[in-house]
Amino acid sequence: MRRSFAELVGYLLRDNPLPAGSVLLTGTGIVPPDDVSLQPGQTVAIRIPGIGTLVNSVRRPSESV
Repeated sequence: MRRSFAELVGYLLRDNPLPAGSVLLTGTGIVPPDDVSLQPGQTVAIRIPGIGTLVNSVRRPSESV
């Protein structure tokens, strides 16, 4: 893994309340270069055949939904 567990948890806790017993899954086959970062206005889409597509817009934490 390129990031430590502490770093991953730090990002996760920035804007997400987590109940006791939450699990952070780290499996991925994609590791972008260190200089890659999502920017506000970009969209992330994950498609799983037979299930559908999950689409999220990237926003700053201070932007309202």
